[in-house]
Amino acid sequence: MKRTVLLVLCVSFWTLGISQVGAETVRLTNQFPPSHFISKGMKFFADKVREYSKDQLTVKVFDSAQLFKDTEVVEAIQGGLVELALVPVNKWSGMVPAADVFETPFAFKDLQSIKAFVQTGAGKLFDEAFAPKGVKIVFWVDYGFVQFFNNVRPIKTPADFKGLKIRTFSALTAETVKALGGSPVEMSSSEMYMALQRHTVDGVTTGMPAAISRKLQEVLKYLTICNYATAEFFVQANSKWWDKLSQEKKNALLKAGEETEEVIRKAIDDEEMAALDKLKKAGLQVYEITPQDRQRRSSSNRTVRTQFASSTEPWVNTGGVDRKDPE
Repeated sequence: MKRTVLLVLCVSFWTLGISQVGAETVRLTNQFPPSHFISKGMKFFADKVREYSKDQLTVKVFDSAQLFKDTEVVEAIQGGLVELALVPVNKWSGMVPAADVFETPFAFKDLQSIKAFVQTGAGKLFDEAFAPKGVKIVFWVDYGFVQFFNNVRPIKTPADFKGLKIRTFSALTAETVKALGGSPVEMSSSEMYMALQRHTVDGVTTGMPAAISRKLQEVLKYLTICNYATAEFFVQANSKWWDKLSQEKKNALLKAGEETEEVIRKAIDDEEMAALDKLKKAGLQVYEITPQDRQRRSSSNRTVRTQFASSTEPWVNTGGVDRKDPE
């Protein structure tokens, strides 16, 4: 009887071991809080990877910059310190100048323009540019448009920017703020709340859902809705790690990523409307620019836009980017 029980246990453990061969836990670093819709998208991605890989891949998402800040993530993914990372595209601008394209002021009219830009050629160009850098794009992550917030006065015209210190998140957003008359202060998104609380900056540029997820409504007074730029992201993989994966695991990651792109894209409108409602209820004064305001702001940034477009010609010709002043 004892020998029979021992045999059954051995067979059970052997079968369990066979089912786990090739199983792998993968880390994904994410700088957004769990409440942000992009973080919810990363959770969706993790669930789909597990499903499509038939439990051979488990993605563990580390939210709120537990592993790396957005200012550290490029080096982390290049160095193989993490397998997967949610990376702001603009953080690559030092090595891939075209990475600033999404912050080109008033270049994209809507999110569909961004999708068209990526799918009609830019996505392929970016992937080719990153290959020598040791990373692979797994999927793109739309963020929505960014706005201007501040604590000094309503911003209705470019003249209202004068003297304001505004947190920016890339070289091109800094140029935009300077062209409008403000003083840019580049810093990580995780540092915005403290900077506003300590009056290190007068305002910030960020998305409305991000403002709510970081509780910035507690330390802000004014919001100007102008949709002047978008902060695009993608999930990238370390190439050395990626190249060692079986084709089945790669396919599971890519399929899960493709579905996640659409889930996040569809969530943006609802998330932005909900965030705007919360900002208003928190007492922020909201001003939405008119077409005439947009024309004035776009004209103020014409030099920034033209200079960027001329230096990255192959990229802006892929479709989606509006290099002219808006009508």
